[in-house]
Amino acid sequence: MIDNEEKIKVTKKKKKKRRRKENFVIITAVFLALFVFLGGKYVLSVMYQNKTQIQNKNNENEQKNTSDNNSEGKQNTTEKEPEKQDSNGIDFSESGSHIKSADSYAYDTAEIRDYIMSKKEYTGKKMVFLTFDDGVTPGITDKVLDILKEKQVPATFFIVGKTLNDQAKPYLERELKEGHGIAIHSFSHDYNKLYPNRVPNASVIKDEAEKTLSRLKELLGDKFNTGVWRYPGGHMSWKGLENAGNGDEVLKSLGLEWIDWNSLSGDAEPQKVRPTNKEEMLKYVKTSLSYWKQQNVAVVLMHDSQGKNLTVETLPSIIDYFKSNGYEFGILK
Repeated sequence: MIDNEEKIKVTKKKKKKRRRKENFVIITAVFLALFVFLGGKYVLSVMYQNKTQIQNKNNENEQKNTSDNNSEGKQNTTEKEPEKQDSNGIDFSESGSHIKSADSYAYDTAEIRDYIMSKKEYTGKKMVFLTFDDGVTPGITDKVLDILKEKQVPATFFIVGKTLNDQAKPYLERELKEGHGIAIHSFSHDYNKLYPNRVPNASVIKDEAEKTLSRLKELLGDKFNTGVWRYPGGHMSWKGLENAGNGDEVLKSLGLEWIDWNSLSGDAEPQKVRPTNKEEMLKYVKTSLSYWKQQNVAVVLMHDSQGKNLTVETLPSIIDYFKSNGYEFGILK
């Protein structure tokens, strides 16, 4: 009996010891699993935090790079702007005689010349080219510009070089910026120099064209250029300009094309036939055009020189006349 009781006790002790060992193993396993879980979570947290920091840093770098690029782009834009515009803020067209926005209504001078002289057939829309000779003239040129601006129509100004003092610069700039064209009308406007004994002097014509263009560039910048010329007195007034080595050929060598007119206000005609009021001047414009075969393309001669106040007064009516008859307004290039 005693042996059995001892055996039972020994067995119980062994079972108890085994249970403690098993419990220890379970507890240890639980703690180990918990440690692994918490440790892994910590590692993931650290990794996530590091990843976030890296992403934030990358974003900051990208933003900085973008900002730097934008700044560089702005700087480059600022540096390139002078290539588009000169120091006067004039955005010249490729031809240089007007601004880019006037390209849509700027027409080739030689082609228009052929149309009005019926050397080339024309079947297009009605067009009119208002032209003003002999400027720049403070007190007249600015009034002409005011009317053109009010009526929203362009014109071409044929400049005499001797008028190009420093006071002329703002008038020229305004002509360009408001969408008009600039052309050359000699330097001296002196018939005796240009056509001695009524014979064209090609070397003088060439010199005056170059001298006037040079002065225009001094005032408007090197980007300015023009391919348009009008002979003082008109091409039709002088014989031999078309001969080899004479005026036309010399002008062409400079990149210049000449043009006359097929309508005029009469403001430079002899006093006995010159209009004396607005009604007479408007009639002069209409009548002079009616003598030409080609009337759907009109080049109107007027002047913005000293004393042309009647021209200024009549100009609104002249513009209204061509508008009411379906003409579109252009400039010469």
